[in-house]
Amino acid sequence: MLPSTIEVFVSERRPMGLCRLGRDLYLVDAQATIIDQYGPQYAEFDLPIIDGLVRAPSSGQPTLDEQRAELAARALEAMTPRRDLANRLSQIDVHDAHDVIVLLQNDPALVHLGEERFLERLQAYVDLAPALRDRVPEIDYVDMRFEDRIYVRPADQKRGRSSG
Repeated sequence: MLPSTIEVFVSERRPMGLCRLGRDLYLVDAQATIIDQYGPQYAEFDLPIIDGLVRAPSSGQPTLDEQRAELAARALEAMTPRRDLANRLSQIDVHDAHDVIVLLQNDPALVHLGEERFLERLQAYVDLAPALRDRVPEIDYVDMRFEDRIYVRPADQKRGRSSG
């Protein structure tokens, strides 16, 4: 006996960011699925670049790491109540599956947020950034992962830091 109705569920994937694969950027969703190669047709999207999602290929094509994609998605989701902060996210690095590192637009400091309390920690950094820059004009990174402590590493003038 065959069923008299067929149900079809269609779900549109929503990109959370851009992932680098080689020299190209791809739209990627929270489930570590590549949606499409980024190009002019997606110019309306203002998405952060997410580094650290690509798993080293054991054979064949590189794949995306679901755990790291979920970590990036949690960080982005945590920012949704504060669109002003979310819109400042330029890059997110999840190479370390226990530490989200963000780079804000017009701010060269890497900000370590850990794996929880993303919004609270980023807001604390934004609030303290002017005072930090008064003491350390050129900052390599700021580590916000520790309770009641902030670690600041000054930028090393002798060695350059790449953004990729």
